[in-house]
Amino acid sequence: MRILFISFFLTFSTLFSGFTFASQTCSGKWSNTNTFRNTVDLGDGITLTSQVHRGNLTSENSKQQGIGACADVVISYPDGTFKAMYACARKGENGVFVDHGGIEPNAKNGTWKIAKGTGTGDYKNLSANGTWKPILGDDVVRMGSFEGKCKY
Repeated sequence: MRILFISFFLTFSTLFSGFTFASQTCSGKWSNTNTFRNTVDLGDGITLTSQVHRGNLTSENSKQQGIGACADVVISYPDGTFKAMYACARKGENGVFVDHGGIEPNAKNGTWKIAKGTGTGDYKNLSANGTWKPILGDDVVRMGSFEGKCKY
């Protein structure tokens, strides 16, 4: 009985430690260039803007390296705040990864997520989440950084 318990414990510990250490910190930089923008004035100081961007994402500590496109929707409110939602698909050296996220009114950082099974190749089993922030930008080009936890 004792051997059975020890065997079970060692097996469980090995599995658990594998899951614990499978997550890694991932961080990097992104850049997007606007290719399309359409703004609808809904009145009362509220606008809805849809945009498409071409861009890239680089990382020195993860497999997240790629070029692709993003689409977003931004709702601007009369008080000057806004809410944004986006989705991006980027092609890396060995597959495609897809992330989505957004930013809430008055937030300094946005959030991002990669759902397991939404990518291909090296990214097929990738699941990740974290935060992003803009660093520099104008009306056409924006660049920023991201950080989070990734599990391959």
